[in-house]
Amino acid sequence: MEVQLDFFIKEKSEMEYIKENIIEVRKSNDKVRKSMFASHADLARKYLELHERMQIIERNICKGDK
Repeated sequence: MEVQLDFFIKEKSEMEYIKENIIEVRKSNDKVRKSMFASHADLARKYLELHERMQIIERNICKGDK
């Protein structure tokens, strides 16, 4: 049984390059979106912590004046 080997590499069409590029952009976009949500969650947690600390400080300042 003989096998014929193809020595010519099929070149990708412009449409295939565009599709691959779109896939790469989507993956990159997903990574950026996930990073932004993580960053937002971290900042929200820090804001709540600072807000609680500020309330404690204000409460203690008011108690010290009396």
